This record gives sequence, structure tokens and C-alpha cells, in this order.
Amino acid sequence: MDKFTFYSPTKFCFGKNAEDNLGELLDWISSRKVMIFHMSGPELRSGILDRVKETLAEGQIEFVEAGGVKANPRLDYTLKCIETAKEEKVDSVLAIGGGSCIDTAKATAAGALCGDDFWEHFQKNIPFEKALPIGAIVTIAASGSEGSEACLLKDEEHNIKVGLHSEVFRPAYAIENPELTFSLPKYQTACGITDIMMHVIERYFTNTKGTELTDQLSEGVLRTMIKYGPVVMEKPDHYEARAEIMWAGVIAHNGICGVGREIDLASHMIQDVIGGLYDSAHGAGLATIAPAWMRYVYKHDIPRFVRFATEVWRVPNDPFDQEAVALEGIQRTKEFFKSLGMPVTLHELGVCEKDMDFLCKNRCAGHFVELHEEDIRKVYELAK
Repeated sequence: MDKFTFYSPTKFCFGKNAEDNLGELLDWISSRKVMIFHMSGPELRSGILDRVKETLAEGQIEFVEAGGVKANPRLDYTLKCIETAKEEKVDSVLAIGGGSCIDTAKATAAGALCGDDFWEHFQKNIPFEKALPIGAIVTIAASGSEGSEACLLKDEEHNIKVGLHSEVFRPAYAIENPELTFSLPKYQTACGITDIMMHVIERYFTNTKGTELTDQLSEGVLRTMIKYGPVVMEKPDHYEARAEIMWAGVIAHNGICGVGREIDLASHMIQDVIGGLYDSAHGAGLATIAPAWMRYVYKHDIPRFVRFATEVWRVPNDPFDQEAVALEGIQRTKEFFKSLGMPVTLHELGVCEKDMDFLCKNRCAGHFVELHEEDIRKVYELAK
């Protein structure tokens, strides 16, 4: 196990009617003027946006509304939000939605307190030193951004997505009511399940030895997703299943499944290039790339893939054919994603052969096995 510092300061309010705690939480961070981020979709249909505004009115808290957030959060819109936040002198931000809303709010919170070099922080991987207090009311269980230090923005001019890790991105509070996810379309639910699983899987495949507790925690999260993912696909209003998945989303990406070891993130890095070019759903890209990545790298550590197969997928172990066990675990991963309705080939995802040079050129990804341009091209070949 490697040495580590684990920092997770977010206060979580979880359960039915958890949004009733909003007024108390805003008092806790001493906020009197909040900027609200949403996508003008499920937040309106569920009524949560109206309830938030009622709470703010009752507490005589001013608000500024930013309702133009899009999936794969945009740099240009974020820059406008930063300008508004500065002009309006807001003292906190609140995202109502999923990862795109939360990341837009995070970036705005940091940008509101920095100079003209906002985008340079992302381009040069320079963490921010301060940000406005960040809050989230989660309506999509997927990204885990409500508990993480990560933020991702898309530069539409260059069709690229750029991520940054900074401790000031960790929200001060997050409100999680599983009932707010009942109305999600099946495809969005499936994308979320895939994203949560991949946040764990990319921490699980590591070259660091001696991380038994972290391994077992990761395996438990994955087994939970395998158990409850199909349940919510069939019964979208199943509270317990939604609750398990929503909390798994936090555990998967707040760092606890990666403590004490090097993490990989190759599939995310490859998918972010696809998502930047095609504007495709994050989870869909991961479902396509991850099984191909596994097929490409599994021989690097067959015992690790055997453990993944036996402990996560309950594949019977065969000491005389360990490679077959490892491959069966990979196949079951692919089949599970497909059973959710996810694309598992580049063709299904809509990736064109003509774009392959752009997708591969000058790329480098991963730590479990370091992938360079030609390696990434071979991963794509396995994903066809």
C-alpha cells in the first residue's frame, strides 16, 4: 500500500425529502446570494427547482439562475457564468442535476475568485487555490461529482474535453434524494450505472500491491451495481435500488476506492476524446471502450483479472486455465453493459473510421499499462 492523504469534507444529506435541509445548509455556509445551475429538464419536471426557489424565498436568500447547462459542460457557457457570478457578487453556487451541472458550478465557483487565467488552470493542470462554497442537489446518479475533487469542461472550439483535479472542487454539501432519480430515462440510468462501475474498475486495476481493504470495498461496490442495476432498469421507482446506486456513485468517485494505490483512468481518457468530438454520452463511451481496454491489457496481470472475475462476477475459478477465467470476467462485463442497453462497439456508438487518426494522435493514457498512440489504436480495433 502506498502512503496517502484522504480528504473528503462534503456533508451529505441523504434520503427521502433530503432537499428539506437546503435552508439549514445555506445557513451553515453563511450564504445569502446563491447561483443556481440546472438544465431546464428533469429539474423542472420533478418540481425540485420550484421547491428550491421556495426555500430561498422563505430564507430571504437572493439567487441568480443559470439554466443553460448542457451535457458535456461547455467552456463558453461557463465563462459567461463566471462573469455573471462576479457581477452579481454571489457567495455560493448550487447545482441541481448531474455531473454536467455540478462541474459547471464547480468551474464557476473557482473562476469567480480567480483572475483572467481561468482556462490556463485546466490547460496546464494547475489546481485552483480557492473557490466559492459549492452545493449540489443530485438528480442523476452517475458521475459522483457531488463528492469528488474532479471537474471536466468541453472546449467546443477545439472539440476537446479537459479535466482538472483540485481540492477546492469538493462540494461543501450534497443533497441526495433517490426519489429525484425516478423519472430518469432508461438510457440515462444505464449510462449512470456504467459510469459508476467504471470509476471503481479504473481504481481496481492497479500495479500497487497490498490494498486488500480497498480491493474488497471496490468489489462490494461493483457487486452492488450488478445486483441493483437491472432492478432500476425494470422498476425505475424502486426506492432501495435507486438509493444503493446513488450512494455507490459517491463511494465510487470520492477517492475511497483508490486510497493507497495508483489508479489507471485509461478508459476515461480515451472516452473523453470520443465525447469531445461526438458529444456522446459519457457512460456510453465507457461501455464501448472499457471491455476493449481489458482485452488489450489483461495479460499484464492475469491474477488481477482472475480476482476480478471470481470476486466481482462470481466466475468459478479454474487453477488450470487462469486465462480463460480472466477472459470470462471481461466478457461478462461487456455483456452486462449490453444488457443495460449500452453500445459496446464503436459502430453502435457512432464512431467513424475517418476520425481514427484524430482520436489516436499524440495520445497517452493510463498507469496500469501505459498506452501510447499505437496502443490506443489497438484498443479501438478491439472495440469495433
